[in-house]
Amino acid sequence: MENAKLVGATASEWLWATERMRWRRVYAGRADQVQEARTFAEALFAGMPCVDVVALAVSELAGNAVRHTRSGEGGDGWFGLEVVCENPAYVAVTDMGGHGIPTVLPEGYGGMYGEGGRGLRMLYELALMFGVHGNSSLGHTVWVDLDLNRKLEAMPRPAAALAV
Repeated sequence: MENAKLVGATASEWLWATERMRWRRVYAGRADQVQEARTFAEALFAGMPCVDVVALAVSELAGNAVRHTRSGEGGDGWFGLEVVCENPAYVAVTDMGGHGIPTVLPEGYGGMYGEGGRGLRMLYELALMFGVHGNSSLGHTVWVDLDLNRKLEAMPRPAAALAV
């Protein structure tokens, strides 16, 4: 639907117009900002079946940016969140780089009681597509495509295609 055609449109037509609904926000690289990013994404996807999956993806990706990259160091770091509300839903977090490459670890890594390393694996299994681009010097963007119509508890265990 072109902008000119939105004049006189119903609220529903305007809301569900064919243009992609894309949002970007930048957050300070602090742990409390991970919850802020999650709350923002939950508000955007409120009422949609995938809201819990989107919230989980934002929490994991933003948490990793703050915990494992320069985004969470020194008090002046940041991470960026980008979400697109269409099918598939797109969630991406951009960090400031450093400390290696975000990696999906093998299934069973760290044993049943391992304390870390399973978050990206979980997203990989929930996603339709999963990818990483960028580098340790300039920063990474880790992204997932998620089925807009699936609830968290209804997710099967397929392996997503990895796009690097």
